[in-house]
Amino acid sequence: MPASMPEHDIAAVASRLGFAAAGFAAAGDAIGSDAFAQWLARGDAAGMDYLHRHAPLRRHPAAIVPDVHSIIAVAARYPVNPSPAAGGFCMTARCRDYHDVLRDKLRLLSNFIKQRTAARTTRICVDSAPLPEREWALRAGLGWQGRQGQLVSPGAGTCTVLGFLLTDLVLSPAKPMENRCGDCRRCIESCPSGAIRPNAQIDARRCLSDLTIEHPGEIAPERQSAMGQALFGCDICTSICPWNQTATAPVMPELAESTGPLPDAAGITAMPPDTFAARFRGTAVKRTGLDHLQRNAAIALSNAAP
Repeated sequence: MPASMPEHDIAAVASRLGFAAAGFAAAGDAIGSDAFAQWLARGDAAGMDYLHRHAPLRRHPAAIVPDVHSIIAVAARYPVNPSPAAGGFCMTARCRDYHDVLRDKLRLLSNFIKQRTAARTTRICVDSAPLPEREWALRAGLGWQGRQGQLVSPGAGTCTVLGFLLTDLVLSPAKPMENRCGDCRRCIESCPSGAIRPNAQIDARRCLSDLTIEHPGEIAPERQSAMGQALFGCDICTSICPWNQTATAPVMPELAESTGPLPDAAGITAMPPDTFAARFRGTAVKRTGLDHLQRNAAIALSNAAP
């Protein structure tokens, strides 16, 4: 029989590790598989071909961990961007790479569980595994899906990143939260590129985060003006959410620690490779590469020209 453990103990340790919220879901078929397939078929995934390749694996977490019984979901809060419309770098680019931060924290949580139970499996997933993360965060009771497609947590707002442990523990699943967005449409109305569809799905071909981070090669001229001064990522639809104003959960300290002053568009265009490697080592920006960043900087300078 799989091991078991009181859920409140796990949640308490997650809180001590700096997570804003933790919840539990019973492993099963992904409810959103058909909607995801339709999203892919429309071409909304843009150039993220790996989403097509990994789609079959996303249908059940057992494709990742065969003996999975429960999913532990955690959310880490990061600071709200005080001036998101100004573009530049999104907040998760200004600190140590959140993938590394969350994996380190989840490793500690995994060790805690394994030291106190007979658990055999606690697989860490942060963004790169073929797991429909938002769905499992919703099913674990961390919040609801906002109109911008992302998780909205009553305690942490919308500025969060997610992590998961897939485990053979049998844990009591949480009750999903009801949507509390009401009639608010601020996220939709604030998007400069019209990337947010009415069904709370994102057209990645228009999204500034995809264009500045994932999109390979040149960016179509008709997309460039909407980019404004964006260099890496976009915080507009998350920063504008009124739930950030009432959130009381603490920001994870590691996600609030700046890695230092960031270069502007002009500085990036003149930046040599060794300077880029040194300045952005250990951050999320490193993965996009200097060529992409300089492409974005050239667009930002063009948009700023009189």
